[in-house]
Amino acid sequence: MVKLIKYLFFIPTCLGAASLFQAVKASPIDQRIFKVVTVGDPGTAFVLGPSDKGRCILVTAYHVIKGNSSSEPLQILSPKGDKFVLSKAAFKYDEKLDLAFAPAASCKNSLGLPLARATTITVSTKVRIKGYPIDEEAVHSVRVMPFTATGRVTQYNDSIPYDLNYDAPTKPGYSGGPVINNDGRELMAIHAYSDTVNDSNDYELREQLRVGGRGVSAPLIYKFLKGFGVNLPRSKKSVCLVGVC
Repeated sequence: MVKLIKYLFFIPTCLGAASLFQAVKASPIDQRIFKVVTVGDPGTAFVLGPSDKGRCILVTAYHVIKGNSSSEPLQILSPKGDKFVLSKAAFKYDEKLDLAFAPAASCKNSLGLPLARATTITVSTKVRIKGYPIDEEAVHSVRVMPFTATGRVTQYNDSIPYDLNYDAPTKPGYSGGPVINNDGRELMAIHAYSDTVNDSNDYELREQLRVGGRGVSAPLIYKFLKGFGVNLPRSKKSVCLVGVC
């Protein structure tokens, strides 16, 4: 019974906000993945940094917040029980790249991961995508803890907006979540789009045909943020050329 309790979430009661969806056991990365509640379907966000100026930012996919007007607040929830509200006006964005960011109140929840360089992103690299898929959230309605989809990079072309493809079975709701390399040491991309083998409008059929997803790679994220004066750390991971590191 004791072991079971470690994995349960406690529903808020009259005791107040201190009991807000607490997770007794969670990985350090999972605890730093935020659920974004919008007027439409929920998405995912996370904090990166600090930058060269010592500041951190909250990043997500632009389409996660696109549907909200300036008067419709975005609720940001974390597994730690953190809860705050942001206006869409607080975000800088690039609709074509499908990226958006806002200043973070502090760096305490930052993933602390450097951005991967283009030379270290290769086909077959194992990745993990963190986020809040809509269908799982419907079943676990009080769960504020991200799920994980795993897979491998299948294609990388940094000349297009959704330039990183992977075979992880992502779903709506993962949008805006981090795509992390398997050892959890660098950010590969921000998840943007879930792929199926066709464009069926039948929800159940689409779930059966789901084959992977696409993201905006770390190099594009770096260039996007640099354009707004935000310089984030990049990976120093060594690159092997012709079998020699």
